[in-house]
Amino acid sequence: MGCLGTLIQFILLSWALTFVWNKLLVPLFGKGGEGAARPRPGSASAREGRTRYLRLLMPLLAKIAKADGRVSESEISGVEAIFRELGLSAEERRFAAQVFSRSKDSPEQFDEAAIAFAREVGNFELRVITFQYLVRVACADGELSPREREMALRAARCFGIPDFLVARIFAAVAGDFQGWGRTAGEGFGGFGGAGARRPPPRPSKPSRAEDLALLGLGPGASDDDIRRAYRRKVKELHPDRLQAQGLPEAMLKQATARMAAINAAYSRLIK
Repeated sequence: MGCLGTLIQFILLSWALTFVWNKLLVPLFGKGGEGAARPRPGSASAREGRTRYLRLLMPLLAKIAKADGRVSESEISGVEAIFRELGLSAEERRFAAQVFSRSKDSPEQFDEAAIAFAREVGNFELRVITFQYLVRVACADGELSPREREMALRAARCFGIPDFLVARIFAAVAGDFQGWGRTAGEGFGGFGGAGARRPPPRPSKPSRAEDLALLGLGPGASDDDIRRAYRRKVKELHPDRLQAQGLPEAMLKQATARMAAINAAYSRLIK
């Protein structure tokens, strides 16, 4: 009976551990969410995430670079600057270049590529970073044509980026030569990078409207709205979550800078 009792206890314990794991821990943390182990930079899952992101990003960059009928040397340089920021390996650079070259001459329309990106990338912050890349490539030759501007705006609508945040991105990247109005200065943190046209820093602190825009909110947001938006941003910008979405390791620095700006905005809004 002693052995039988031990066996029964072992079976019951195994069942209890399985129940706790499947019914409590997995729903709480998820198999691939923030509670999961962060993919190692060189792991197969990390490589797959980067490849997936590049496969979705390159058609967008190729189409907007060729908006005026040709891809200029400065636009190619702008794309290469993004490659450097992403810290791509030689193999990844070859893959990205192949997708870019194939996409710029493909019959696929820009809107189709934007819809495909939005369908596969649900993380709002990753969409914002990608939109900023689009604007940078569009402005790489020193001007933003009406067609490039319209394409970027269509992508923003597809990505669900509100107009006031779109205006801030245009101001931060193209504001110094396109007359987009008052620039975002420090409140826009983390969206410059190599190849971007940075506006001169503003001495005054960001306005309440600018801080709200950084959280994705309009001027009429309440304190409860601000708190909810801030919690959402903390979740969206969590490194594990972003990397699981396909964000390359090097891009996490931009997410960190943006989170710092969001923290500063939140502290000013909620005193």
